[in-house]
Amino acid sequence: MKHTLNIAHRGFTRDFPDNTLEAFEAAINIPVDAIECDVHETADGQFVVFHDPDISGRDIGRLSLAEIRETLLAGRFRIPILEETLGLCRDRVKLNVELKRVRSLERFVETLREGMRAGDLFLTSFNPDLVAELADLAPDIRRGVITAMPLEDHVTLARDTRSDIIIVMFLTLSPDLVRQAGEAGLPVFVWGFTDMDQVRAALELGVDGIITDFPDQARAELKR
Repeated sequence: MKHTLNIAHRGFTRDFPDNTLEAFEAAINIPVDAIECDVHETADGQFVVFHDPDISGRDIGRLSLAEIRETLLAGRFRIPILEETLGLCRDRVKLNVELKRVRSLERFVETLREGMRAGDLFLTSFNPDLVAELADLAPDIRRGVITAMPLEDHVTLARDTRSDIIIVMFLTLSPDLVRQAGEAGLPVFVWGFTDMDQVRAALELGVDGIITDFPDQARAELKR
């Protein structure tokens, strides 16, 4: 039977703020197969792990790392940098890095290579041009374009951007998509679940990865 990856969306966010080292550690302890996180580049060229484009109304791209470090989530949790996240996950769990706004792609890839093995990484983005560029910079790291809208042909998008993975929102998932991806040798990751019934539906279709906000329940389901 296929092993479907249980990917914790921004860590285990039931108990900790998302994209924090504490949320990642809690997910690792479930355990999960992989963690999904988001990365932005700061004004001084550092890579911070955070989802939104701004912090307290201030654009991350215009803030220095020192300014960002002044913010504590829920009053006590630091916003981590990419190096800290890689160090926490190395040799323990795979890491799915979603690129938000990153300018220094070559240095970003160098940071990844220094922190984890290429085989334990996935690089994803909503920006197809960015994914295609990563295919040149990091051909040995698996990559995929994230989509939220129905497409006529996900396989063609993957081929055009030299993606190794198809990443779709649950509401656009279909048996035909899974079949076509399988015929093309492309794994399918799914995100955007609102409850466990949707996770079960995706698992019944034979997807390769689920990116979920409830990885503990997903693990229990996968063990059945």
